[in-house]
Amino acid sequence: MSPFLRSCVAVLFSFLFLLENSSAQEKLSLSQAIALATANHPEILAVQKEIDATAGRILQAGRIPNLEVVITFNETPTNFNPGDAGEKDLGIFQPIEFPGKRGARIEVATHDRAVTTLALERFKTVIASRVKKAYYQVLLADEFAQNLDFNITLLKDFLKVVTERYQTGTSTYLDVIRAKVELARLRNEFVEAQRDNVSKIGELNLLLGRGGETPVTLTDSLAYQPFTLPQDSAIAMLSAQSVFLKIIERESMRSRSLLNLARKSYLPDFGLGFAWQNRRGQLPSAGSARYFGFELGVSIPLYFWQAPRGEVQEARAMVDFGALRLEAARRRVRQSLVNAYRLVEVANQQVQSFETALLRDAEDELRAGISAYQNNQIDALNLFDIYRTYRAAKIEYARALYNYAAARAELEASAEVPE
Repeated sequence: MSPFLRSCVAVLFSFLFLLENSSAQEKLSLSQAIALATANHPEILAVQKEIDATAGRILQAGRIPNLEVVITFNETPTNFNPGDAGEKDLGIFQPIEFPGKRGARIEVATHDRAVTTLALERFKTVIASRVKKAYYQVLLADEFAQNLDFNITLLKDFLKVVTERYQTGTSTYLDVIRAKVELARLRNEFVEAQRDNVSKIGELNLLLGRGGETPVTLTDSLAYQPFTLPQDSAIAMLSAQSVFLKIIERESMRSRSLLNLARKSYLPDFGLGFAWQNRRGQLPSAGSARYFGFELGVSIPLYFWQAPRGEVQEARAMVDFGALRLEAARRRVRQSLVNAYRLVEVANQQVQSFETALLRDAEDELRAGISAYQNNQIDALNLFDIYRTYRAAKIEYARALYNYAAARAELEASAEVPE
């Protein structure tokens, strides 16, 4: 096989290998990553089961006292034969709660279900923020690797120029050595950047509820989107959307429902019964007679100063505590939003400084440095410094984009402060 043919075969196999690897990798957008995390996260699945449990508690809260069936035999002979008893009663008795008690219990249980449902939404918001940060970290690691790869390409071209100049006698061998050392250093950094990228992808996969070795290709980017919403407007909007505050408000409502239920413990309960009675005659000549019995019972809360009074006192204290807790939560949410908003502002200013001046200046300096070196106005050592400055500017710009994106993700979840 000719050398040319062997080269063609090698190129073909390399292309097929790259094609197979690229097709095996999953393309993952940020929205898809958030959907996967919220669908597979174990804590979210656990809260969903807790919601099912609270639905069962609502059914329990609406329970109706069991119907009692009563069979009574009186005047039973000493042989304990119920058929010879003088009085035979078959009755039913239904305990009846005072109207409103059952509804008050259902109301409390409904608040419990609402709190659990809101807790699920709050946790989804927190998980979404974590996924965004992990996603952005992968993008940042990828930006580092791409930046290093680009600089390696530039340095390879520069090495060719230095080598040609050395061969023509217009440059020293030291310049060639410096270029080779710099190229080797960048290649080492590139390997470390690829390792960091693999690690960040593993962390993202674990957050999505799957194996860390799953290969993925992220389809979104660290694109800059200016944040122009004023602070007061942002705080008002995010405070109104805060699931954390909605949970505290719902728990305060639950406390008031518990107070209402406790007050109803002062009220009596009732009982209603019916019986079919069979009575044997008092004289030997008299036969049996059948009657219909009726029973009405009332439970009198005679010792109201003990359990009922204590329940009301406890519930009233919890209502006051809920009001204080709600006010404190509003202050915490506002302060959390203010802090997060300030971080967004700082990160936004940093990105804008790169967009408006730093990147352009670094690129101009690199072009001027290359031209100056070609005209023998600067040596290779100065040009290496210019290369490093340009590479640092690109890397710091990527880091500024990440900080800005992460700050915005933190702002979106800052209203869900930990309890």
